[in-house]
Amino acid sequence: MQQKKHLYTLKATERLKHRKKIDALFTRGQKFSLGEIRVVFNTSLAEGQIRLLVGVGVSKRYFKKAVDRNLIKRRLREAIRLAKPDFVTEVQQLGSNLDLFILFTGKEIIEFGLCQELVAAAFKKLVRKMKP
Repeated sequence: MQQKKHLYTLKATERLKHRKKIDALFTRGQKFSLGEIRVVFNTSLAEGQIRLLVGVGVSKRYFKKAVDRNLIKRRLREAIRLAKPDFVTEVQQLGSNLDLFILFTGKEIIEFGLCQELVAAAFKKLVRKMKP
């Protein structure tokens, strides 16, 4: 039972935080939009264990209050955490590292259910784009 619980985590080591990696991702990464989110990703060949780094962001342009931006980021991270186990198994089959950044581009705060649907659909589209 503990092993199953371990799958649904999004640890600090799995988050994309370093400025250099984020800058490299936005300059060299591939992009696509799906609904109210924009996904920027970059793949590289895995050497040993496969690495997945995820970051989320919300624009100050439409959400002036930090409280609103943080709410959306929390919802995105939770949706990623719940969709991660299936996504990680598919990425592992492809055998590549993945740096991923999800930007919320909507103009209104969305409900968590819609956020989950968007993240799940984005992960499916991302796996299709990663396949050779």
